[in-house]
Amino acid sequence: MSSPTLTNSSIGEYRITGKLGEGGMGEVYQGVHSKIGRVVAVKLLSRAAESPEFVERFLNEARIQAGLQHNNIATLYDFLEFNGQPCIIMEYIEGLTLTDCIRLRGCLPLPEALGYFQSIVEAINYVHSRGIVHRDIKSNNVKITPSGQVKLLDFGIAKSGSSPALTVSGGFVGTLQYLSPEQLQGGYSDARSDIWALGVLLYEMTTSRLPFEASSVGELCEKISKVNYVPPCVMNQTVPREVQNIIARCLKKNPADRYRSASELVQDVNRVSAAVLSNSNPGAGNTPKSKSRIPMLAAGAAVFALLVVAGLFLLMSGGSDSSANKPVQQQSVQPAGGSRQSTPGRRDTFTVDVAEGHADVYKNGERVGITPYQFQANSGEQLDLLLKRDGYQDKPVRLSTSENKRTYTFMLDKK
Repeated sequence: MSSPTLTNSSIGEYRITGKLGEGGMGEVYQGVHSKIGRVVAVKLLSRAAESPEFVERFLNEARIQAGLQHNNIATLYDFLEFNGQPCIIMEYIEGLTLTDCIRLRGCLPLPEALGYFQSIVEAINYVHSRGIVHRDIKSNNVKITPSGQVKLLDFGIAKSGSSPALTVSGGFVGTLQYLSPEQLQGGYSDARSDIWALGVLLYEMTTSRLPFEASSVGELCEKISKVNYVPPCVMNQTVPREVQNIIARCLKKNPADRYRSASELVQDVNRVSAAVLSNSNPGAGNTPKSKSRIPMLAAGAAVFALLVVAGLFLLMSGGSDSSANKPVQQQSVQPAGGSRQSTPGRRDTFTVDVAEGHADVYKNGERVGITPYQFQANSGEQLDLLLKRDGYQDKPVRLSTSENKRTYTFMLDKK
């Protein structure tokens, strides 16, 4: 089903405003509630995927996610049917996936990577506390909003006590590069399999590479089964030993040797993150501040002594004109006037994207990048761009940046 068919259609109280993407199970659209104006993501199971297995998986996602309420997990609002097709109404998450962030930027700065990872582990700890195993933790299922908030997505193959048996012909479910040895060998998974996937994710965030890569499925499975990966410090020399230890413990072949729970992993990540932040801000302590006052105090004492000597000299010479002190007074207050100099306005990062994959971005007739295209600007600044993609009409866009919106997504029209 193509997007022109559904655009401006109504599903319950929601009006479809555009297509966001599609996958093996269905299509995702952007919609808005006709009465309260809430912007949502509408996941529609495609007719091509309406086998009993896919329908059950779709229903399982709705059942599990409906019971989850966490700041770092996308919220499910409703479950409907549209022309006989199951439909999930989800919180619309603006921003980029971790996959896109890593593809665009490479290795994430360590404080940033650990901050995101903390939020992800806290979300998984909450999920585990409710008896649910996610089973599909990967960078493409994590989104980062323009404000830096983490949102965990896609519970389509998550498992709880009431979930049906969800398998595929290969005997396991999930994304191969993130699967644990026990999942590959027998298809069995529990909370410790999620911890393995978290180790893969932290490795990916800090090195921009996956720990297990190969040219064939057989070779990849062998590397995972033998836990054969290049140490993260070889890929990125700035990864400290404490972070390597977390990754290594998550990626233990025997599940019993990994972190016993996500809660235990949260505690370790919090400790290491605090140490990393402290090391990256060495001037935060009291001692450097007290030392920096010494030159200031010495300079103040010298100025005071100079004033005393000058006053005694004037008295002894019989000078009575008090205006003789004015130049000295003006010099003593001059530094205070210097501190009132204005500083330039802070510039923020904005993103231009398209719903139909990627498009070339042109500015003033010159190609400046590809979507998702990031640029820096002040709030309220106006920008004219041209978006081009083969098979689609060129789209000129004019944006006026706002501190309340950091990502601008446009729809392209086919030729």
